[in-house]
Amino acid sequence: MENLKTVTQYIQSLGLRDADRRMQRQRYWKKETINAYEAGPEANVRWLTEMVPEGWHSVPDPYPTTEASLQRGHKIYQVFCIGCHGPIGDGMGPAQPWIYPPPLNFTILKGRGISGGILYYQIMNGITGTAMPYFKRDLESQKIWEVGNYVAVYFINQSDANTEPRGIDAAWEP
Repeated sequence: MENLKTVTQYIQSLGLRDADRRMQRQRYWKKETINAYEAGPEANVRWLTEMVPEGWHSVPDPYPTTEASLQRGHKIYQVFCIGCHGPIGDGMGPAQPWIYPPPLNFTILKGRGISGGILYYQIMNGITGTAMPYFKRDLESQKIWEVGNYVAVYFINQSDANTEPRGIDAAWEP
C-alpha cells in the first residue's frame, strides 16, 4: 500500500502546482461527500440534489417510458452501473467494498422528488468527491435519459418521463 501511495504522489508531482490544486480540490470534495453520507440518508440526498444546478430540478425526462426504452436503459445499466450500484440498485455491487462512501443506494431516493433532470445531470457529469464518474463522453444524451429512467422506474418507483413540459429537446441545458 505504501508503494502505491509513493507512485501516486510521484505521478501527481508531474503536474506541479496544477496537481496540487487538483488534489486539494479532490480532498475537499471527498470530505464533503463523507460528511453528507455519514449524516444519514436525508442529509445525503439533500447534499446530492444541492450539487445539481437548480434549473435541472424541474426538468422531466423528455422520452416516454416504453418497454423498448426500459430495455435499452437496463442494458446500459448492466454495462456501466451494475458494478457499483448492484443488480437491484442498492449500492451493493461487486466494487462496493472498495468504495467509501459506498455507491448510492437508489432506493433511498423514493418519495424525495428526484426528477429525471437530476438523474440526467448526475449521470452526465458524475458526482465530485465520489467514485461516480461522468458519462458524457461514453453515452449520448438519449442513452443517459434512458438509463436514468430505468433507475427511476425500477429502483425509485417515480418516473417523470414524458410529463410536462413535454417536447423539450433531449440535449437541452437550463
